[in-house]
Amino acid sequence: MTCISEIPYEILLKDATPVQCEAYIRKHCDEVFHVPGGYRLRGVFLRGGKSIPIGSSGSDILFQFVKPCTGLFVLKLSDAHDEIEKLRSSELKN
Repeated sequence: MTCISEIPYEILLKDATPVQCEAYIRKHCDEVFHVPGGYRLRGVFLRGGKSIPIGSSGSDILFQFVKPCTGLFVLKLSDAHDEIEKLRSSELKN
């Protein structure tokens, strides 16, 4: 298991609600996928319920991330072609 601090990311939105995170991702991405809690993104477990939004924009991924004791964020991983292909092949697109 990987810690989020071990991979390069950019914070795009912080202290947000789940609705705000999803709206941000939908607005800024070409494709949106929903994954279940526990889904691994570059080895990092995503926490949440049944539906965690992840979007792709070019070669970047934007996703909702829960930092315990801190709140919800939208993070961006650049150059994530491998993860985008993994999402596309998993048929989780919405």
